[in-house]
Amino acid sequence: MLYRIGRWLARVAMKLLFNISVEGLENIPAQGPLVVCANHISGWDPLLLAWIMPWPVHFMTKKELFSNGFLAFLLTRLHAFPVNREKADVGALRTGLSVLSAGQVVGIFPEGTRQKTPDALGPGHGGAALLAIKTGARVLPVAIRGRYGFRGVIKVACGAAFELEAGTGRLATDVQEGSLQVMEAIRDLWETLGCDESA
Repeated sequence: MLYRIGRWLARVAMKLLFNISVEGLENIPAQGPLVVCANHISGWDPLLLAWIMPWPVHFMTKKELFSNGFLAFLLTRLHAFPVNREKADVGALRTGLSVLSAGQVVGIFPEGTRQKTPDALGPGHGGAALLAIKTGARVLPVAIRGRYGFRGVIKVACGAAFELEAGTGRLATDVQEGSLQVMEAIRDLWETLGCDESA
C-alpha cells in the first residue's frame, strides 16, 4: 500500500517539477525476475524508475540512508534494502537473490554512485551481473539523461531486456564480462538520447 501511494506521489511531483519523456516502455517485460539497471545522475532516479516500472522495484540502496530509524522504516516499506558500497556486501547480494528467486524485480545503479559529470558515465560494478547470472534473471537497461532543475528536461530510454550467459565457466570472469555488457547496453541508449545538459 505504501509503495503504491509513494509511486503515485512521485509521479505527480515529477510531472510538476520536470519535463520528462520516456521511450521504450514496450521493452519492459510483463513479469520478473528482472534486474533493472540504470545510470545514476540524481537522488531522483529511483523515484523516476519506480514511476516508470509497472510493478514494485526492490532498490539496492546505500546503507548510510538506513542509519536513521524512521528513514530505514520508510525505505524498507518501499522495498529498498541496504548495501555497503565499500566492499562486496554478501548480505545485500543474498537479499537480491531472494527477491529475484521469488520472481520479483531488483533495481540497481551499476555505477554505484551518482555521477557528478553529466556528459559521462562511470564504470560499472559487478553486483547486477552477478545477480543476473546466478538467477537467470533478465537485465533491463535504462538510460537517464538531463538535469533535474525545475522544468528541466529529463530523457529516459528503456532498452530490450536480455540475459547474461555464464560462458567461460569462471564466475569472476563471467561477472566482469557481464558488467561490461550491462554498461555497454546503458551507454548505447544514453548516447541515442543526446539530451541538452544545459536544459
